[in-house]
Amino acid sequence: MTREEKQVKLLDDIQKQFGDKIVSAKMDYGMPVVVIDNSIHHDIFAWLKGHDEWKFDHFIDITAVDYKDSRDARFEVVVHLRTHTHNLKVRIKTPLADSSDEKSMPELPTLSDVFLGASWSEREIFDLMGIKFANHPRMTRLLMPDNYEGHPLRKDFPVKGPHRGSFPRGTVVSNKRREPAVAPTTKAKPADQLLPNTPWEKQRKPLSDKPVEAKEGGDA
Repeated sequence: MTREEKQVKLLDDIQKQFGDKIVSAKMDYGMPVVVIDNSIHHDIFAWLKGHDEWKFDHFIDITAVDYKDSRDARFEVVVHLRTHTHNLKVRIKTPLADSSDEKSMPELPTLSDVFLGASWSEREIFDLMGIKFANHPRMTRLLMPDNYEGHPLRKDFPVKGPHRGSFPRGTVVSNKRREPAVAPTTKAKPADQLLPNTPWEKQRKPLSDKPVEAKEGGDA
């Protein structure tokens, strides 16, 4: 089976599995591109990863796009996966309408329980685009201060930001965004101190209790 035939078969298998929840499935820029209903956002990735034939086990990335005023669904969450078994990539797009409540955010289920690599990228989307991922183990800001107002990658965010200069007084950056430390950190030693002493350096060791004895036939 050729590469092109595999790509067509992948699109057919996805449509057969999820039926009318698939908005569109076609080849685009040499890659299978599938637009889905947001109700199967989690299910389709679990299916692609666990499928006996396709085995999409490589999570490449997840990002989001703001199409403010140009589409019915303002946002689109885009995920790329690869299968090492067939050396194919697939792009999955999930349109997502903006929340009618200004105080709430549009929401999708997290993929971090399927692909651990989605964890930080989902936090980045939450921070900069204002899309929440339900059941994420740590849905907090990643780059901006904890009490920062707004989401800088949205198209309605001011180009120069809501204020000039540095972050305003009272900015809060808490430890809840940081991963737990594996081991305490210490001041690094210079590289030359990490190397073992040469025999000559051992003879010239300044704190040695015993004086260096002169070799026979040498200078005293």
